[in-house]
Amino acid sequence: MAAKQRLPKLIRFVMINSSIGIAIGWFIAGLLVWFNIHGLGELVMHSRHRLVAIIVLGSSFGVTFGFGYLTTAVLLLPTDKDEFDKY
Repeated sequence: MAAKQRLPKLIRFVMINSSIGIAIGWFIAGLLVWFNIHGLGELVMHSRHRLVAIIVLGSSFGVTFGFGYLTTAVLLLPTDKDEFDKY
């Protein structure tokens, strides 16, 4: 029986940190719409193409926050190999 294959550590690192950033971006976009900050919620909810507006808003916030979170995580990586192997 073959051993279970795991993704390499850096691939897991990128996927986990990007996913966290995307979730934060979606959460903030949802808050902006829910609390109608600067009329954004009203603009999105009264749009003729509501689904397209939500997809564009979610994807733009997800990409921006996902990349920002990943970049911050990469910049805060330890430079010592022994410290890195603890993660």
